[in-house]
Amino acid sequence: MIRSVLTLRAAAGQAGALEAFYAEHGILERARRFQGCRDALLLRSVDGGPATYLVIADWDTAADYRRWIEDPWRVAMSRQLAAVLDTNADEPVVGALFELVATA
Repeated sequence: MIRSVLTLRAAAGQAGALEAFYAEHGILERARRFQGCRDALLLRSVDGGPATYLVIADWDTAADYRRWIEDPWRVAMSRQLAAVLDTNADEPVVGALFELVATA
């Protein structure tokens, strides 16, 4: 199993818009239906700092995640999402990949 972790920072005043974007477009549901995706979550920071989110998903393989990243629908959604993020518009919206090493 591979876990993707994507960090998103909402632009000032755009946290609600980011959450609404995910809900309205069914991003997590679409990811879960994508071949190789086992689960997908959107987490919001609660530490009082800037509106930071983590998108965490579990994949059968790294290749499955790469196929999701390259999916035309996902590419289009990433371009639209950039409008509510505190990043450069041309910065790719791609997570880092991790593999399980140990559990308790």
